[in-house]
Amino acid sequence: MQFKSSITVFCALLTIVSALAIAPAIGAKDEKLKPEQIISKHLESIGPAEKLKEMKTRVVNGMVHLDVHVGGQANLTGQGTILSQGDSIRAGFTFPALEYPGEQFSYDGQKTGISQVQPGVRSPLGKFIFENDMLLKEGLLFGELSTSWALLNTAERQPKLDLSGPKKVNGRSLYEVKYEARKGRGNVQAWLYFDPDTFHHVRSQYKVEFANTEVQKIGDTVEPERYTLIEEFDQFKAVDGLTLPHSYKLDFSIDSPRGGFVATWTYAISGIAHNQAVDRQLFLVK
Repeated sequence: MQFKSSITVFCALLTIVSALAIAPAIGAKDEKLKPEQIISKHLESIGPAEKLKEMKTRVVNGMVHLDVHVGGQANLTGQGTILSQGDSIRAGFTFPALEYPGEQFSYDGQKTGISQVQPGVRSPLGKFIFENDMLLKEGLLFGELSTSWALLNTAERQPKLDLSGPKKVNGRSLYEVKYEARKGRGNVQAWLYFDPDTFHHVRSQYKVEFANTEVQKIGDTVEPERYTLIEEFDQFKAVDGLTLPHSYKLDFSIDSPRGGFVATWTYAISGIAHNQAVDRQLFLVK
């Protein structure tokens, strides 16, 4: 009896000791990161803080390919350039086509400019950015390919951040941070996605939805119109002491009772340069 009692006491003590040893590990594994921690780790994944501050301008060049899947036909290859200085940015995709010469987006710190494909006419993507220019003003569009990247200056922008995840996105586990601008958000809902291992920013998603109240003929419905813009970033490489994506893809779609539109711009980046002289006049498309 005494032997059995000793065994029982020993097992009980072993269980308690094991539980105490495992508890800290479980707590560390299950500890939930805050949005600010995700942002901090993301900035570290780009490079040291002092190196980020050194880069006053950034010029990104490469080839861009357009595929229109729904709402038209296009299969074009052209040039892509993203020029930025501080909070100012100009991004352009140019194509050798009269019907679609491309896109030009700019923000000079005060005004935005969106090009027209024909006098008085913007492309579906251009019209969307024109009507939701907070994507440029807030520094969201094109992510860390621009020095105006929103997450470089959250202390001043003071967005509302809400973290979810890791969660599955197209079969991939990612942290999801909902980004809500302090002012001027309009109808745009924005989510930013980060790799849980590297904390690279690999995806952004923006959605706008509003009721279609224009009934032009019998049979028209009042179903909502939905606009979705998705950016994907990949092929991260070292450049001037920073780690930046060298592959960028923009998917834009319109789901409307009056007809849909789906297109993809794929940007293969061949070069990134920093601290070059920049003409400030370039930051406003008229």
